Amino acid sequence: MVKDQDIQKLKGFREFLPGEMKARRKLFESMRKVAEKFGFREIGTPSLEPKELFMIKSGDELVQQTYSFKDKGGRQVTLIPEETPTRARMVKENKDVSKPIKWFSESKFWRYESTQKGRLREFYQFNYDIFGEKSVEADAEIIAVAVEMLKELGLEKAAEIRINDREMLEGILSTYGIEQSMVEVLNIIDDKEKMSQKEFIEELVDAGLSDEESEVVDKVTELSGNFEDVMPELEQLVPDSEESIEAFERLSELKELLDGYDVLENCIIDLSIIRGLAYYTGMVFEIFDKEGDLRALCGGGRYDDLIETLGGEETPAVGFAPGDAVIELLMKREGLWPEEEIETDVYVLNVSESVKKKSMEIARLLRDQDLIVEVDLSGRNFGNQMKYANRINTQKLVIVGERDLKKGEVTVKDMASGEEEQVDLKSLEGYFQ
Repeated sequence: MVKDQDIQKLKGFREFLPGEMKARRKLFESMRKVAEKFGFREIGTPSLEPKELFMIKSGDELVQQTYSFKDKGGRQVTLIPEETPTRARMVKENKDVSKPIKWFSESKFWRYESTQKGRLREFYQFNYDIFGEKSVEADAEIIAVAVEMLKELGLEKAAEIRINDREMLEGILSTYGIEQSMVEVLNIIDDKEKMSQKEFIEELVDAGLSDEESEVVDKVTELSGNFEDVMPELEQLVPDSEESIEAFERLSELKELLDGYDVLENCIIDLSIIRGLAYYTGMVFEIFDKEGDLRALCGGGRYDDLIETLGGEETPAVGFAPGDAVIELLMKREGLWPEEEIETDVYVLNVSESVKKKSMEIARLLRDQDLIVEVDLSGRNFGNQMKYANRINTQKLVIVGERDLKKGEVTVKDMASGEEEQVDLKSLEGYFQ
């Protein structure tokens, strides 16, 4: 028999005490505020989906990391590892929703992968997506939302957005004869930041590229910097093909629009950004801290084919999803994580059992004014009630005693200054506003 003391929390999963939850709620409220500013509408999504939904386009690596199992009805189901396929399914099933569709949500996800700094097996993401709009303006707005999120969290100086276009990169690599192993090459590029240059070259050679081709891929994917500096050099690399030229022109237009949003200084071009998920079709981006000691805060981009792949109508889409774990690490490093103390507006202290009912009435009156109010539930004496009031960070104390009640009063104490005041019971309504 397993004893209670032998049962421990699972690796990669978290639990949060009240003070921690208060700080996290402030984080999510900040991201919600940004969504609402841009006219995104909130949705709710299921935690469990058919496994096939993620097998269609998410990529083998992600599917292998899922918590998947057969349910009691014999169906293969998966705890959602990300939300984009779910949203695509929802758009397909709700054809009458006016486009462009701008949705956001706060959801929990699960992935069975190696835990490390900022990477967990259960985590939260805040998802922003635009469906039904192929224009570069939609790309620019999504990136503007990402920058606004950083500003709202105070991280605009600590992080940067790295942008690439997968179609453009594939076109560039194709001019060097790198086509047969393109998918495998892109997956290796996606992991480039985790490898030394020697390891990167070796991986490419193992994928079937020659030493010369591998060095070309290494050189091309080193191209990185602000738009003004990189665009001229990038233009020289873009091949004379319709898809590549169109991708470069979209990137050029994106630059102008980002400048219009006044967020261009927060963005750079980085040809090593790929986004490993197989459904991305064009522009992709990731947000990194500038010091480089954390993994990506989040990523996103265009996935124009996913809804059609699921059997829906042709519906272009673009979006991104910031995760809570890495953002929390960065905010703590920058000294920006919200205060984690719990707070109580008023503690109603009853001096004796004889006034307990009156204490409850006063507590109800104060709660009706939207105050956070606690009362004694344990029959504590005066001193222990005071200790408890201090532990829950009480701002004001209402002391209810028989002598004061006979005069129609209570004693109000400011816990910070220690000052006390006699207050008429009739004046309590609105007293703490």
